[in-house]
Amino acid sequence: MTAKAKKQQSKAPQQKTNFVMVTPELQQNNEAVMKAYTKIVQKATELLTKFEMRKYRTYVEVDHTKDPQNAHYVAEFVCHFWNITLSNSKEGKSYIFINYDADYIEKFGSNLTNQLLREAYRVTNSEDGTIGTEYALRVQFKDYDVHNYFFRLTFEGETDTISIRCVERPDAA
Repeated sequence: MTAKAKKQQSKAPQQKTNFVMVTPELQQNNEAVMKAYTKIVQKATELLTKFEMRKYRTYVEVDHTKDPQNAHYVAEFVCHFWNITLSNSKEGKSYIFINYDADYIEKFGSNLTNQLLREAYRVTNSEDGTIGTEYALRVQFKDYDVHNYFFRLTFEGETDTISIRCVERPDAA
């Protein structure tokens, strides 16, 4: 083979794969991130019980694992106020993204979102000084049009991947 042919061969694009080597450490880490995501979503649904109007207590859950076309998203919780997303990077590491809707913060105040973020930071905080799952929480500090995404999901209705639910209010006694 000539030197020119070897040089061209070395420039050939390397094939990429969507497969990730899942190590026990990665699996354990992703399970911890999933638990944190679940706790954050539980807090979000708890916070929605404060509203009298049913429309503000309604939320959408998206199970992206049921979509074979999806490579990175795992789950989403979407309501008027927030979009909480669990996704995996190309390397297979899980992350939690929280987007908020500034219009609704302006309309209802920041207390609701502050409580959600406190819980998110609490459940991802490392108590023993290790990195833990702190890396996984990604709060998007920019306005995101969450309510229009929420409306689109609810308008499209329930599917194999989308569930629409409403939080019941505790009895006001």
